[in-house]
Amino acid sequence: MSRGLVALLSPSIVLALAITSSACDVHPYCLECPDPSLDAGPPSSTDANADARDIGPIDAPFVPIDTATCIPSGEEVCNDNDDDCDGHIDEGFDLTSNPEHCGGCGRACRFPNVDVSCVDSMCVLGDCLPGFVDLDTDPGCEYRCPVFPTTTEQCNGLDDDCDGMVDEPTDLPAPPADLCRTTPGTPCAGTTAVCATREGVTTWYCDYPRGVEFDPIVPNGIALDETRCDGLDGDCDGLRDEVFTELGASCDNGGRGACRDAGRIVCDPTDDTLTTCDLSVLPDPVSGAPSAELCNGVDDDCDGVVDNSDPSDPARIRDDLVHVTHGGRDFWIYRHEASRPDATAASGGLSSARSCSRAGVVPWTRVAYADAQAACAAGGFRLCTGAEWQAACEGAPATAYPYGASYAPMSCNGADLAPTPAMSTTGAIPLCVTAEGALDLSGNVKEWTSDARGTTASGNPIYVVRGGSYDSPRLGLTCQTDLSRATDDTLLDTLGFRCCSSTAP
Repeated sequence: MSRGLVALLSPSIVLALAITSSACDVHPYCLECPDPSLDAGPPSSTDANADARDIGPIDAPFVPIDTATCIPSGEEVCNDNDDDCDGHIDEGFDLTSNPEHCGGCGRACRFPNVDVSCVDSMCVLGDCLPGFVDLDTDPGCEYRCPVFPTTTEQCNGLDDDCDGMVDEPTDLPAPPADLCRTTPGTPCAGTTAVCATREGVTTWYCDYPRGVEFDPIVPNGIALDETRCDGLDGDCDGLRDEVFTELGASCDNGGRGACRDAGRIVCDPTDDTLTTCDLSVLPDPVSGAPSAELCNGVDDDCDGVVDNSDPSDPARIRDDLVHVTHGGRDFWIYRHEASRPDATAASGGLSSARSCSRAGVVPWTRVAYADAQAACAAGGFRLCTGAEWQAACEGAPATAYPYGASYAPMSCNGADLAPTPAMSTTGAIPLCVTAEGALDLSGNVKEWTSDARGTTASGNPIYVVRGGSYDSPRLGLTCQTDLSRATDDTLLDTLGFRCCSSTAP
């Protein structure tokens, strides 16, 4: 090879020639020396140009090979082998700066989501790729930012500032100032908002206390109208249970008469969506079991009929009458002076539905003849005749007074009983009783009879009244006295009545 050719060769080729010429005895500048152990033939143009074409960089190690036995496996790769059989191993690979082969073949500088380089055969990590940060001690940027570009932390269930923590309280802004209802004087007063996740949604929610009706998955969430009857202001509008307009109204148990119990509508303690009738809030009437019907203005047997007097009804009132069977007469008479159904020991009552024969109540007075007659008829009775009244008063012994033949001032309520005469309740003086058991036929109040004694000039009927009253003297208290009379329209505090019947009650 001429000098000009040498001069044209690159330094690496010159170095290669220098290394190979020592083993070549053909020509000191041969490009390829034949293996002396082989039968040498003329070199081909391809073989002659092989070193010039494939020779590696100057730092690629050269290893003498047997070109006859070396089998090329392809282009040179970094694997510590001479893949192209050119006598150089891994030529073309800079192991000091190649990040895929940093400090050795296959030693790749690969770490997640970070810029990396090879410097002096050492992997050097740069900055994280956009949208990633490094939160642990391992090489690389393993954490992907949920929000990118990053922003200030918000209450949304996301790591907005990419610090690995979600909705940390110290980084959150203040909640919306008008989110929650905070009406003073209601359960909502002082309510604050909290950042929470409910039903998979993270945002600001109002943390209302017990008693407030709200939907926890709605940020404000407070009910438009209360749905619970609990005595609380559930919607914080300053009113309690206003939807339940029936609260406080009167109610009852649906029973009749004495079986009816009244109360007030209150919230149902077992179901706060309902109301119920509280029968305990009113002291009366008190519910009870059905009992025998009495003449007292109450439906005692709970059949819907007050003071039932229908003779054909087995449930009718069992009036308190006395059976009289002497003097050729057979009839029944009230045991007591007639009273109103609603009379009590302190009041004569107001009901005119019918008359009653009952002990311990104020007698029915200031009653006209026709009204007394109607009151008896309403119970299935009639006013007593004069003869019936006298027979009942005398009793079987036919005495002058109900209690006997002689006057006894303390036995009945007449003018001599007390310094200040006054009407007493029915049956108050047990001594004033006939042999058959009728009471107060002498004194207390006079009694209408059906014994007519003519009319007045104006045409008003006149009737005999019997028995005397609490202000009558001795002679006016006998069973036989019939001198006391009154027109049918007479109304007196001392005048009452009692009823009789020709048939058994």
